[in-house]
Amino acid sequence: MAVDNGIELPDGFSSASEYVAEVRRIYSPYAFLAQMHIVDFLVRPHWESLDAEWRSYFMSDEFDIGKLIPMAAHGQMDEACPSSLREFVGKMFSLQFPRQRMGDQATGEERELVLKYFVDGMSEKKREEVVDLAALVGNVARGTGSGLVVDVGAGQGYLSRVVAYGRADAPRVLAVDFAEGQKRGAEVHQRRTLKRLQGKRAVAEGFKGPSDIETRLVHRVLRVDLESARELATAAQEEAGGAPWMLCGLHACGDLSSSVLKAFAGSDAAAVVVVPCCYNHITEGDGAGFPLSSELHGVEFGINALKTACQATVRWESREQDTVAGFQRNYFRALLHYLMVTTGQLPMDAPFPAVGGVTGTELAAAEEHVGAAEGDDRAFAAYAYAALKRLGVEWRPTVAQCVEARQRTSHGYRQMAVVWTLRSLMGPLIEGMLVVDRALYLRRHCGPGGGVRAFALFDAVTSPRNVVLAAWRGGRGGSFGLKD
Repeated sequence: MAVDNGIELPDGFSSASEYVAEVRRIYSPYAFLAQMHIVDFLVRPHWESLDAEWRSYFMSDEFDIGKLIPMAAHGQMDEACPSSLREFVGKMFSLQFPRQRMGDQATGEERELVLKYFVDGMSEKKREEVVDLAALVGNVARGTGSGLVVDVGAGQGYLSRVVAYGRADAPRVLAVDFAEGQKRGAEVHQRRTLKRLQGKRAVAEGFKGPSDIETRLVHRVLRVDLESARELATAAQEEAGGAPWMLCGLHACGDLSSSVLKAFAGSDAAAVVVVPCCYNHITEGDGAGFPLSSELHGVEFGINALKTACQATVRWESREQDTVAGFQRNYFRALLHYLMVTTGQLPMDAPFPAVGGVTGTELAAAEEHVGAAEGDDRAFAAYAYAALKRLGVEWRPTVAQCVEARQRTSHGYRQMAVVWTLRSLMGPLIEGMLVVDRALYLRRHCGPGGGVRAFALFDAVTSPRNVVLAAWRGGRGGSFGLKD
């Protein structure tokens, strides 16, 4: 792993700009894979866009679909794999933004504190994320002298409470969310947590929070987007009362991450710490959420490629059953589209209706309508019925039509699994460009003596969106105790 002034990079690169240039060069000839829409796979010649040698290899009798999973998870390929395919997979792995977690940011004492007093409502995944991000935010706040932390997209306030109450010298926290319902839910959790921290058990165990713990955390409803970044900064400055302040966000969705970074860039904030997610909700173009830096100017991925950036092939092998189920869901959705187009229910060029995730309850209810069909035929017929009901479409195919369509396109299942795997392998490259774009933007707005860090904070399998961006302004600290 290489590092360019705090921005982690794959081995072999001396600068973030060099990394971006190489990723753009490699990405370009394969961009069609990431930009491909999987829903119309069976009515468009997407398969033919692959290299003929690749197609022959994947459709051979010797190739088993199960080989796609270790290929995606860690680049494992058999001896029969064409050299050009082997080169493609190798490049996808060698250019990934480093995703190996650096190590715990929280001390054992900090972790024990969270698990003892703050887990109300948290999933196991959320607990691990909050423990390490709260420790990092606290380190940056102390290092920059920030008396106020503004938690953007605070939701139920899990991170806000740990930052505000976790230490005697904790900063005050302004927790911001656009939804009144989230604010009310967070305040319920807040009252429960305060009761717990002020209870006999906590006192007996020696818990020492801020002396003015009742006033350390304030919730506010505020819509934050690319157009209102200045309003966010104004609200923060008013709450800070002239003292240094900073921004943070845990899994700030899509453009929300860009908005937080723009609020930092356009204000006197001392620092910012953000873990981005939901890249498919990023807008593109001048003044949009991407690109932010001049180095990525002119790059446009498109919504399908941004969705690809959300893929997490690192999880495929440990969750093999879910991965195979995902292959089938993709095939069934494309097969339904094929059935609607070939029966005249939907024009070839019509927008794709968004089905969403058909639930097990919906599928079970559809079972009574599929007659005597068995196996995959029965499964698809039930899916078709449930999906069309969800879409509000009155037309229903007969079971015979479902069976015929599946048999006519049975080759599509393997082909779609292959293409889904290849495009998913490109996800980390797209994510790498998004991360570096934001890091370079922050670097430009830190000023002399400031700094940027971009690195993996969480375990990639548990939390696929595990990269954190941290930046601070000059004269306000150093590494803040970040652990390498």
